[in-house]
Formats: sequence, C-alpha cells, structure tokens
Amino acid sequence: MISLSFYLNIFTIAVIVAVIVMAILRIFKISLFNRLSTRIAALILASGPIALILIRVSNELILPGTRSPLATLATYVLIVLGSPVVLGLLAARFVRWPLHQFKEAIASLEQSNYKVQLRSMGVREFDEVFTKFNHLIHRLRHEEKLRKDLVSDTSHELNTPLTTMIGQLTAMQEGKYPLTEERVAILKEQAERLAELVQQLDAYTKARMPDTGEPEDIHLRQFCEELMNHFSLELKQKGITAKLHIAEDSIIHANRGALQQILTNLMQNTLRYSQATEVTTEATAHKLLFSDNGKGVPSESLPYLFERFYRVDTSRSRATGGLGLGLAIVREVAESQGWAITAVAGHPGLMFVLKINA
Repeated sequence: MISLSFYLNIFTIAVIVAVIVMAILRIFKISLFNRLSTRIAALILASGPIALILIRVSNELILPGTRSPLATLATYVLIVLGSPVVLGLLAARFVRWPLHQFKEAIASLEQSNYKVQLRSMGVREFDEVFTKFNHLIHRLRHEEKLRKDLVSDTSHELNTPLTTMIGQLTAMQEGKYPLTEERVAILKEQAERLAELVQQLDAYTKARMPDTGEPEDIHLRQFCEELMNHFSLELKQKGITAKLHIAEDSIIHANRGALQQILTNLMQNTLRYSQATEVTTEATAHKLLFSDNGKGVPSESLPYLFERFYRVDTSRSRATGGLGLGLAIVREVAESQGWAITAVAGHPGLMFVLKINA
C-alpha cells in the first residue's frame, strides 16, 4: 500500500511546480497570467486532482473497516463538493475586489467627485475596463470644468458691454454727459458686441441641429476664391496673404452651407488669433487642408481646440477672449454632415484637416 507520505510529497511537489510556473509567468509578464479566465480555468482544472488527493489522503488517515459505508460516502461527497466550493471562493476573490473598487468609484461619481481613479488590479479583463473608465472620468472632469467656467465666462463677456451701456445711459439721463456722436458710437459698439455674443450662442445651438440641406457638386476653387474675396479687407488689414492650392477642375459633392460655415469660422479664427502672414487652403482626395504660418497653439491645447468655451488664451479681453465657440461650431457642423475635422501643429502655425466623405 502506498503510504500517506507519498501523497503528501506528490501534493507538495505539485504546489511547488505551480508556484514556480506562476512566478515565471509573472517575471516574464506573460499575458496569460493576467487573464481572469486563465486563473479561473486553472482553479477549475485543479479542483479534480485536489479532490482525488484528498480522498486518498482520507483513506490513508482512516483505516478500512473503522467507519461505515455511509460515513465513507459522506466523506467523499463532502470532499468532492467542498473542494470546488473552496476554490470557487478563491476565484470569487479575483472578481470581488475589482468590483468593490468599481462600486466605490460609481458612488463617488454620484457625489460629483470627478477625481476618483481606479487602480490596476493585475487582471487584464478588469484593467481594460478600468482604463476606459479612467479616461471617461478624465473627460467628465474636463467637461465639468468647462461647464463651471461657462457661467463666469458668459457673465463676464455679457457684463462688460452691459455695464458700459448702463453707465453711459444713466449719466446721460442724469445730465452728467451730453448726448454726443462719440457716446452714441460707444453705445453702438457695445450693443454690437452683445449681438455678436448672442449670435455665437445661437450659431452653436443651430450647429447641433441636423442640416436638411442636400449635398451638391461644388467647384471648390471658385468656392474658396469667393470666400477669400469676402474676407479680402480683413486679410489686407492684418497683412495676411491668402493662397489656394486647388486644381481648377476640383469638384466635391457636399453641403454648400455647411462647408461655407466651416471655412468661414476657420478664417475668422485665423484672423483673430493666428498672427499669421499667410493662410493656405489646399485640396486633396476628400480632404481640405486649411493652414497658416502664425504662432500656432501649445501641443497640450490641440486635443481641446474644438471643445465648447475652450480658449487657448485665457485672457478675458475683447481682442483674444470671447466665448470660445467658433471652433466648437466647426466641429458640430462637420459631424452633422458625417465629416471629421482635426487640428495638427503646422510647424509653424496651425493646420485644420477636414475629411469629407464624398
């Protein structure tokens, strides 16, 4: 008869081999080790041999004939059913702790805490979800900051012209200031500033609505020349030369109104902020490249240029401030047409790449 020590030695060797294999997997960072399915499958496969070893061990510990057949059967049933339960509890630990962390993170989000971050658990399936969750939290945190900034930004931009207008009108009403052409011009300028801000908000709202206009064939060079002519005075005042690298026979099938609004907003953005001397429009297959040779923007600002109310220059001045809706409108209009627009560093300057699905 094989002794009890033999089975114990076999069990010990199996455990040592398993530990060594797991250590090797961890040292060399083999992806199988990090998979939850691999760990659970290993536990399931181990439950059978472990149950058999325990049965043989119980037979060695309790001499034949000293227990009834019913007690023997009960022992076997307990071992066969108990081993998977114990291993199942161990497997549940692989799931319970990540889910507990995830539950706490959700509870923090319910309290508007956007600083929570999920830690890596070393389990591939959970870590993939946690990474996406952390990216989402980062996005929500950024959106929350923009939302909070909206009130202060909008109130500042609206308050400045309103305060000026009320002050001027009150002084004239009380007879402190005479009604002169200069003061009327100031009031008109502030009223125009208010109107522009309201127009930006209205344009953004409309840009989020589906455009029912039908696509048409557009002679792109002629289209862009007309746009440049519309801005000829502003371009001349800023000392900016407009260049077109578009073939005479270049035709795209697109929504004219959407394309016009996108290029108009890009041109206005260049005129206001770029400090460029050249602006270039180039056409390739299903793409429009709109670039300048100006000061560009910091690399960390590129992913946020099309966000609502985002401004590279945090100054609140009339010259460089504004509500930061121009490029947000561009993205909304592009996406409403099934297009995509991105911004890349131009070296120097800034380039916008509009992909049109013709």
